[in-house]
Amino acid sequence: MAGSFVRMSGAGMGCPDWPKCFGLIIPPSSQEQIEWRKSQSYNEGQMIIYQNQLWSSKVDFTTKNEFDNLNWDLYTKHDYTKFNATHTWIEYINRLIGAVSGVLTFIMLLWSLKFLKVNPNITYSSLLVVLLMGFQAWLGAIVVYSVLAPLQITIHMLMAFVIIVIMMYLINEASQTANRFKYDPTLNKFVIVVVVLSLIQVFLGTQVREQIDVISKSLEYSQRELWISRTNVIFKVHRSFAILLVLSNVVLWIRSRQVQFSKSLTNAIIIVLMIEVMSGIVLSHFDMMRLMQPIHLVAASLLFVLQMGLYFQLRSAKTI
Repeated sequence: MAGSFVRMSGAGMGCPDWPKCFGLIIPPSSQEQIEWRKSQSYNEGQMIIYQNQLWSSKVDFTTKNEFDNLNWDLYTKHDYTKFNATHTWIEYINRLIGAVSGVLTFIMLLWSLKFLKVNPNITYSSLLVVLLMGFQAWLGAIVVYSVLAPLQITIHMLMAFVIIVIMMYLINEASQTANRFKYDPTLNKFVIVVVVLSLIQVFLGTQVREQIDVISKSLEYSQRELWISRTNVIFKVHRSFAILLVLSNVVLWIRSRQVQFSKSLTNAIIIVLMIEVMSGIVLSHFDMMRLMQPIHLVAASLLFVLQMGLYFQLRSAKTI
């Protein structure tokens, strides 16, 4: 959700470096903090914008009357030098949530060690989550260094999906909530179908988003009413494919009713699916409304998570 809000607000480059923000642990809140000033103390690694370039302090020092580049390193990973305090703090909060998530997954790994003998899958999966969280953090740095290249953003998002799926598996392994349900092979097939269709739809959505990124940038993020009209056939395929996705999930919901398998979960799938469809319609017909962008993305993520949760419940029921 934080990541989607970053995208909605255009705050992805709010912090031009990584993992710090302008070389600071607590990011700047005003333009003055990242401008060169005489008789000003700077800490090693602190960044400024000077003559439309980013500079990083080599050492702790206090400036004199004129800028001396002997005390500064030119930042060469990219040439993005815009500053917007709101964007900076939005991106910083996103990173902070990621850092807290990383700490929590490490605590989860330590806690999972007690399952090493009775159910080693829990421990190994927890370790995998921690490793992937580290990899995801590195991908976040790559996204920044690429100045929000669409492909890198897509990979970053898909990695988040992978992490969430593993966590859904962990929840199911640790709770074994599926023990009260009877396995149904037909429902299992339906779940596999909807998961595959959802993955295809997510992939199509990432292609549309990459196109929108290019189009919006070419129009300097204005004239939103033109963005959809300038997409190619991928957008039409993505929009039409939603019909198949809706029908398949409805069939899944009906079958779950027939066999009395996890009705609450399939109800949630239908509710989230409707939110996903309605937000997509609003995006398509109301000039890519900003608020709908994070709603659409979060709904797509949650839909996939719920479907995978149902799959893991069926998997557990099959082993009973």
